Parts: sequence; structure tokens; C-alpha cells
Amino acid sequence: MAKLTFFSVLKSNLKCAFCKKENCPVRYMPQRKKTQIYDGSQYVTRCEKDEKAREDAMLKRRLP
Repeated sequence: MAKLTFFSVLKSNLKCAFCKKENCPVRYMPQRKKTQIYDGSQYVTRCEKDEKAREDAMLKRRLP
């Protein structure tokens, strides 16, 4: 797990402040993700914009 600092949380909150998505379930949460544990299973809810950017980066990467 990444170490939370004042500046990392501030950076995350600034990204959320300029985001146009109003009903985001992880808005203004540290590192824009929420972890929930049900019956021993771990579910992670992440920011939709971060997930989209990650998918786009994976698609742009060249295959070996």
C-alpha cells in the first residue's frame, strides 16, 4: 500500500475537484479508491477516469 502523505491526498483531491463526473463513488477519497471486504473477498472500487486511462495506456503499449 502506498504511503499517504498530505501532498498525495491534496493532489488526489485536486484531481477530483476538476473532474466533471459528479456522481463518482470514490470522489475525494485518498488515492481515489475504496476497498471493501465481504466474506473474505476483497473488492476495490476505483475512479472511472483512472481505469479508463489505464486501459488506454495498455492498449497503446506495443506487443513484444
